[in-house]
Amino acid sequence: MRGYDFFSELVDAGIVEDRDEVPRELAEETWRRIGNDVLAYMDEVHIGFRPPGRPIWAERKFGPANARR
Repeated sequence: MRGYDFFSELVDAGIVEDRDEVPRELAEETWRRIGNDVLAYMDEVHIGFRPPGRPIWAERKFGPANARR
């Protein structure tokens, strides 16, 4: 699942019409809201396994989840 962005699910949910045109503002707002939960989940899921490389995409694009702009 590494590298999967879930943007197609936004289309299925009716949030956006085109998975390739997800608004940056929506992505950043979501990262700020749930980013720490995402990172904690990733840590939990990978106990005993090699974790994904960091920083993940959202960290590279938007910075730490708890940082406000």
